[in-house]
Formats: sequence, structure tokens, C-alpha cells
Amino acid sequence: MALPVIISKVNKLTSESEFSHCRAIAKALENFKDPIAAQPLADLLKKPGIMGHSFREINNTISRTPASPVDNSTRNNSLRELILARSLFRCGDYEGLGEKILKEYASDYRGHYATHAKAILAGE
Repeated sequence: MALPVIISKVNKLTSESEFSHCRAIAKALENFKDPIAAQPLADLLKKPGIMGHSFREINNTISRTPASPVDNSTRNNSLRELILARSLFRCGDYEGLGEKILKEYASDYRGHYATHAKAILAGE
């Protein structure tokens, strides 16, 4: 079965991993919706640099916006966190971490992140 192989890849991811790798693993696990993937996803989210990228205060939004218009790091960090939280939430969550992160993004100043998080929380 593919699930154990994908979970083994989750354990190798860090904040330095390519965004595309995190996204691919999150999407794959989300398709399985197997609760066995919840704890590894939660453990990944708890690794340094993975969480804490929502913009919920206007001052943080301004100060954390990259100076360069071609710098995607802020976007990638936020999307990585949001996609992993979505996958965790849809795999049954673990200790409520996926829901907690989605609720943070539901009040993100960047409307598209907030809209997405609200839709996931609503079961869409």
C-alpha cells in the first residue's frame, strides 16, 4: 500500500523542503483521508519554521511583506502551512491542530487564504 511510503516521506520534510514536495505529500494524504496520517502531519507542522505564517494583524502584514516583488517565500510558507493543515484536518486531525491553524487562517488579512480556510472548516 502507498500510505506507509508517503508517511515515511512526511517524516523527512522540514521547513527547508521544497514547497512542491510538501504540497504533493499533503495532497496525497488528503486523498486517503486516513487517520493514520494525522499524527505524522501534526508532527511535521510542529517542526520549527512550519507554523506561524498567517497574517492576522495589520502591522505584521506590512512588516512581513517581502521587499522584492519576485520573492515567493512568504507565499510559500503560508501556503505550505495552510495545505498541511487542510490535509491534517481532512485526515481526522490530531489534537485539534489542523482546526486551530485553519481558524487562524480564517481571519487572515489576505482574503483568499481566509476564504479557503473557512471553506475547509465548513466541510467544502
